[in-house]
Amino acid sequence: MSEARLLLRRGSELVAGLVVAALVGALTLTAIDALSLPEPSWLPEALGATVAAGLVALAGWLLLRGGRRGRGSGRGTGERALWFLGTAGPAFLASSHLGLLLNGTPHYLFGLGGDQLNRVAYVTRFADSPALSDPFYADAAPFYPPQWFWVGGRLAALAGVEAWEFYKPYAIVTMAIAGAIAFVAWRWLVPTRLAVLFGLVTAVVGGHTNAYEPYSWILICLLPQVVVATFLLCARAAARSRDPGAGRPTWPLVVTIGVYLGWAALAYTLIAGVAALLVALVVVVVVVDIVRHRADRRVVGALIAHLAATAGISMLIALVFWHRFLLAVLGGAETESSVANDFAPEIGSRWPLPMFEVSAAGLLCLIGLAWVVVTVWPDRAGRLADRGAASLGARIGDRGASRRHADDHDYDDDEATHSPGWPLPAPDRGLVLAQALGLMVVTAFGWYALSGLRAVTGSTLLPFRLIPVVTLALALAGVVGSLALARWALATSPADSRGRVTAVAVVVAGLAAIQMVQHVSEEDSRFAAAAREAPAAPLEVLEAIDEMTPGREPSDLVVLTSVPTVYAYRPYFTFQAPAQAYATPAGRYTARTDEVREWASIDSPRELAAAMDSGPFRGPDVMVFDREGSRNWVVPVAINEMPLARNNSREKIRFHPEQFEDPALFDVREVGSRVVVVRR
Repeated sequence: MSEARLLLRRGSELVAGLVVAALVGALTLTAIDALSLPEPSWLPEALGATVAAGLVALAGWLLLRGGRRGRGSGRGTGERALWFLGTAGPAFLASSHLGLLLNGTPHYLFGLGGDQLNRVAYVTRFADSPALSDPFYADAAPFYPPQWFWVGGRLAALAGVEAWEFYKPYAIVTMAIAGAIAFVAWRWLVPTRLAVLFGLVTAVVGGHTNAYEPYSWILICLLPQVVVATFLLCARAAARSRDPGAGRPTWPLVVTIGVYLGWAALAYTLIAGVAALLVALVVVVVVVDIVRHRADRRVVGALIAHLAATAGISMLIALVFWHRFLLAVLGGAETESSVANDFAPEIGSRWPLPMFEVSAAGLLCLIGLAWVVVTVWPDRAGRLADRGAASLGARIGDRGASRRHADDHDYDDDEATHSPGWPLPAPDRGLVLAQALGLMVVTAFGWYALSGLRAVTGSTLLPFRLIPVVTLALALAGVVGSLALARWALATSPADSRGRVTAVAVVVAGLAAIQMVQHVSEEDSRFAAAAREAPAAPLEVLEAIDEMTPGREPSDLVVLTSVPTVYAYRPYFTFQAPAQAYATPAGRYTARTDEVREWASIDSPRELAAAMDSGPFRGPDVMVFDREGSRNWVVPVAINEMPLARNNSREKIRFHPEQFEDPALFDVREVGSRVVVVRR
């Protein structure tokens, strides 16, 4: 099979896995929504725990049964069953976990509070129009990557569902898809049964660490595979540099990695940057090794050329979105500094050490850390450690050390690696896997260190966004380490006790898996409660705006409002974004706040209207105020205070009824405790 056909086949398999996962996720959500579970209660958790136990038992049985059939019949029924388990299993796991957690509410985690309001507003924007635009400002170049939100908006429009209502199932199905496509990508790199385990673990880790940001998890779930693929690319490039006719072509890997990096740039800037850094670090590691061993220096040039080609592909894809902001900046448009990196929550103040959590997931990560260190530990450092251990043993009189050292070779490690029933990668591929996962962890810790140093400037590098990266890498390594540990225990056990050892391993692994699957983080529990307590849509305000602006589409209006949730329900543009962290620097958030303050100081309706028309920004067509007594109409504006713990404060900018007492210029309507003002 040619490389082009193989690449096409793998792309088709990835799409097939995506479709299966989406269908499983959608059907699971539909079934859960049909249940009538009282809330608040613990019944959803009870049902979820039972579902988790059943799924673990089914997956274990299929893995063992599928493995036996696969060995006997090649890519027969066993292989197809494993493929279905690898795609449908993670999808069901993620969708049932989040579906039960959010049963009884139409909102996703945290409802329309905090970050979710901005995300739902972005989906609402693209449900109205496919044009790439900022979620809030009508007259500013967009800055927030749109890919995931654009797809969600277009799917909502295609389905004829309100974007705010579509957001929850879209987010959950995204989490369902992540584990499935992770399995498919792993299947090209490791044995299928190991890929199934990797896909299931990916779904669990995503549900624990990153459900709040599904659009970043869909990228993170493929990051380990991309790092492994980069190691393989370097190996192929080195081989073909020495002998152009040797080895397989490198262009499929170049295209794959470049497309991933470009896609990441369209979806999540931080993850794209970390992914690009990891790809570059792999090349640096390989180049340093080549130079250290005085190998053919032509290989270095070949590796740099491949890195440049990958970067070129990713940049071309990234420019599909980023060209507007770059052209605006190059054209002299005024911008302000982005404050997004100033966010410094408590969770970002300490390094992530999931391997020391008292849980099955923590134990898995600890095993993973040990496996990575043992696998990639340098020979020179290993010899030094052995000498240190021997010296220590001599000092304390450890006479059994030499015997234990000899006993280390009682079984053939290579034979055990390839013995039937063990879905472990070949030694060379296992080393690459350990190097890739270890590099991810080291890079994340390095990111934390740099962020800690940057703290002296009053900003951060948002290191807490890499917690899922660390946890995923260690958990995947833990799967391999656990299998290797079980294999070692079985191989070193007396023949008459191997059945009992196997039973212990299966029971312990099964119960640990159940504990991991049924776990719900405290953060997600709080966010689920917030979703159920989310206030209803401000229908009176929305209806008033519709009635007072006949013949005008919501996307034609610029709104200044004290009720920011209106942006989740209508594709209004806004004069001022709900928070500066989500405002494009080209929108000049601070200058807009100053503009609102200036309007509030104007007494004459005619002067106020003139000021709105002559300002540097497109003025509001609609204003929604909170009434504060009979003399003050208030619009609160978020004032950024990051990196302080409270993040934002609210400044109440007060207007007065006299400022709008000109029916020729303003149409005023009182709606409950609010006032809606429309420009004539």
